[in-house]
Amino acid sequence: MAKTHLEIVAIQETKWSGAGLIKKKYLSLNYSGIIDNIIGFEAINERLCKIRIKSKYDNLTLINMYAPTEDKADTQKEKFL
Repeated sequence: MAKTHLEIVAIQETKWSGAGLIKKKYLSLNYSGIIDNIIGFEAINERLCKIRIKSKYDNLTLINMYAPTEDKADTQKEKFL
């Protein structure tokens, strides 16, 4: 996050159970626990989804894109581009 100057990042497939918060010096990682604030969710395809979250002052729309990992074949990674 620091290298890319991103303020919000969606992480998927953590395989963590439960819900919680991990606080570090420069970031906080909330996992699970936002279900009460979700206004809407749309899975556009197997690699792209959109989630709408209610916050105190404004609602947020986050788009999450799931790229092929390094262990995938080059053809699969090229197809993604």
